[in-house]
Amino acid sequence: MSEEIKVAGKYAVRKDLLYTSKHEWVRKEGDVYVYGISDYAQKELGELAYIELPSEGDTFSKGDSMGSIEALKTVADYYAPFDCEVVEANSILEDETELINESPYEKGWILKIKPTNGVEGLLSPEDYIKLIEKEIQP
Repeated sequence: MSEEIKVAGKYAVRKDLLYTSKHEWVRKEGDVYVYGISDYAQKELGELAYIELPSEGDTFSKGDSMGSIEALKTVADYYAPFDCEVVEANSILEDETELINESPYEKGWILKIKPTNGVEGLLSPEDYIKLIEKEIQP
């Protein structure tokens, strides 16, 4: 497992990932990126009940909603971090959505996506930590 940094004592940020300003992460594996929501995002949403997954082959432009996650008190969209095509969806999450809460960076990954037009605008772990710190300030 990669080294983690705890932000405000409770939000894990992994050093081997890149992040978005909407609290998603990506990890490059060959020519594909594994994608999920961050520890911060899953803790802010609370207990998750349902996830809507796109289909293999679906394409999205950067910033498009790729699906939604339903928590007990809210529904939130998750967004394309860059122009991409869905290579695989983690279908286990349809029956075990709680894996996102239990293991957001490992078993709780949401999609495997392939960039269709470059990968720009992602945040380093250090920049992502600054974003969380800014958001949690009273």
